[in-house]
Amino acid sequence: MDDELLNAFRSCPSGAMDEAQVAALVARLLEPRVRWSDVEAGLDDLCASCDSRLPPWQALDALGFTGNRDDYESLENSNLAWVLAHRRGIPITLAVVLIRVARSGGRRAAGVNFPGHFLVQVDDALVDPFVMQPVDIESLLERLPTESRRLPRGRLFAHATPVSVGLRMLNNVKAVYSRGAVWDRTLDVVDAQLALAPEEPALHLERGELWHRLGLASPARASYRRALELVDASPSEHGVLVRQAAQARLDELGGSDDVLH
Repeated sequence: MDDELLNAFRSCPSGAMDEAQVAALVARLLEPRVRWSDVEAGLDDLCASCDSRLPPWQALDALGFTGNRDDYESLENSNLAWVLAHRRGIPITLAVVLIRVARSGGRRAAGVNFPGHFLVQVDDALVDPFVMQPVDIESLLERLPTESRRLPRGRLFAHATPVSVGLRMLNNVKAVYSRGAVWDRTLDVVDAQLALAPEEPALHLERGELWHRLGLASPARASYRRALELVDASPSEHGVLVRQAAQARLDELGGSDDVLH
């Protein structure tokens, strides 16, 4: 990943970007020709073409925006520029579009980090952007595993910041690259996530694992050590597992040879 794009991701936690701008960075990671100015123009044109008499999700549904059921796993679904052009996507990219359209009409709108399926709160309505329809909270809870259902509702329906939108979008991209064992591109995605959340120990552990897969011991060790430092600075239950995994890897790597065989 080029330094300019990495620095752009690093600027997000300052609060200078909204969800659409962060999504455009993810799109540029996938397709270097994507530019925010073009994405912004596309969003502005879309907002202008939406029927303001309708709720924003109905206006987008009328224009053909819906979930890409035929090719859900495609990386294109995480490319906001592609989603705007083809009016197909996965929940989180369609959510970014819905949020922008809703706000342009003067409504309150925010993403909702519901487990397994990104949602959008528009005023008092909770909307599934994949089908552009409101959803019932109780029916959503019924679909969750028992353990998740016990979580506080404030956590289940927490509003997503632009940073958390970026991290979740990148998780989708990372999953596709990982399934294809494209480890160099997976590493680019983790680097982008670390630009958004540099103090997250699990991401440093994951970065170490990727360097390990690529056969380079020195950067792997550095990532494992950073994971340990962060866990020690802010202990948690999850941090115990990160510490165990990072320490085990360091013990396994042992000596100082840079290339793993």
